[in-house]
Amino acid sequence: MNRRKFMFDNNTDTLFDLHNRRRVLKFIVLVVLLTFLPLIIKNFFIGETFLAFVLSSFLASLLIEVYGVLYLHKRIFGYSVPLALISFSIILSVDIFGTLATYWVFPIITAVVFIIPQRFAVLINGIIILGTTVAAMQHQIPAITLRFFLALLCCAFISHFAIESIRKLQHELRNLSTKDSLTGALNRYQLETFLQNAADEKMQNQQSTINASIAILDIDYFKQVNDLYGHDVGDQIIKEVVNTIQVNTRKTDILFRLGGDEFLLLLVETSKDEANDIVKHFSSLISAGRRSAPFQINLSIGIAELVANEEIDTWMKRADIALYVAKNNGRNQVQIDEPSRPSIQATSL
Repeated sequence: MNRRKFMFDNNTDTLFDLHNRRRVLKFIVLVVLLTFLPLIIKNFFIGETFLAFVLSSFLASLLIEVYGVLYLHKRIFGYSVPLALISFSIILSVDIFGTLATYWVFPIITAVVFIIPQRFAVLINGIIILGTTVAAMQHQIPAITLRFFLALLCCAFISHFAIESIRKLQHELRNLSTKDSLTGALNRYQLETFLQNAADEKMQNQQSTINASIAILDIDYFKQVNDLYGHDVGDQIIKEVVNTIQVNTRKTDILFRLGGDEFLLLLVETSKDEANDIVKHFSSLISAGRRSAPFQINLSIGIAELVANEEIDTWMKRADIALYVAKNNGRNQVQIDEPSRPSIQATSL
């Protein structure tokens, strides 16, 4: 997991999330079957065997690819093969049937914009527009062909503009729903998914030494800061703390804001001792900085390493207990939960 890549594998160039993408793929398969099967049969009967073969190849490649994505959870050969075949088939259709086939070009270039990433859609649509225009020239007078070409350009431009606007709005809404507006850290609603992914990975590789740790962080005496200096200063301190953590952790470390001045840092493929080194480093930098107020900012931190077959609630509880011990022992320190030692558990009672 990479926090800069993040957005849960959310590619901002993709219009649909995983759940809706599967629904769209199923709908596309249904429409393609209802549309192209009759065309394939018709072209076989009228003697256009090569065109029927190309259309059949497109249909077969699309079905194989969709099956791989939906049920094997992997790409077989990517969307390039079906797109190359549909592009060639529509150009070939216009070359054979002339104006009668040009009406199929418009829904195809619009569908391409919706389904695939923008830059690839621009390339594919450019090929389709140029190819079908050249193919149509032998069946139409130049003025009609020019109108056809301009109409295709307008259709493609409007489709790309509309979809790009939707993508940008969708990305902004996704950020608002997944990130804390003050700090840019992920909000607690994303926490369970990431912790469960780490627990599932541990479950699948129980013999592996690869592990995950979490650190729950709390700014010491933060309520007093708000009371004495105001919430604007408190907000600035929180932003500076988060910025220091983000700059001094790895790309794979993911920070969540639990609420107020409490945060959770997920450190994948990290033991508790490695996590201890990481949090002590940025904690010392935070304590050394005094940019927002004339006082020192310190952190209390509790660390817990994931145990095999452990529920994520238990994992978080152990880190929370370690944080409680850090606060109870004078704050401005890091405490590591040791499952084999009951001392921390006992202190929380």
